[in-house]
Amino acid sequence: MTDIRKLSTLLDNPEARELIFALGPADKVHAVVRNLAATATAEQYGSWLDDDARNHPMSAEQVRLTLGDDRLAGIAAVTSSSPDAVAWQLSELLPDLVDAVTPGARILDPRTLATEISEATLEDEREEGAFAG
Repeated sequence: MTDIRKLSTLLDNPEARELIFALGPADKVHAVVRNLAATATAEQYGSWLDDDARNHPMSAEQVRLTLGDDRLAGIAAVTSSSPDAVAWQLSELLPDLVDAVTPGARILDPRTLATEISEATLEDEREEGAFAG
């Protein structure tokens, strides 16, 4: 099992959780992580893969290039937001998401990623307890 603390921390944030789930199932999240390698600079992507480096930021335009306008519009519809707002939010989230799902600079395969998202979500729900509201 991999270390899910970074992923769990991301999923603690309700807005980040909504965006991650809006990206789709684990195979779609995996594809986004892989596709970012083509739209990010080597320096950016390398910082996201490095467990100890500070993540370099990305632009909303890089998000658009990675996901495309139709996918952004779909995510915007799911999150009741605008495509521009989603692109900006994802530009803030995706570097941390890549960092979280690439322990040791290796991208988790879709099946492992699905398991880790489930585990992190369950961990968060256990921490909230029965009286969370």
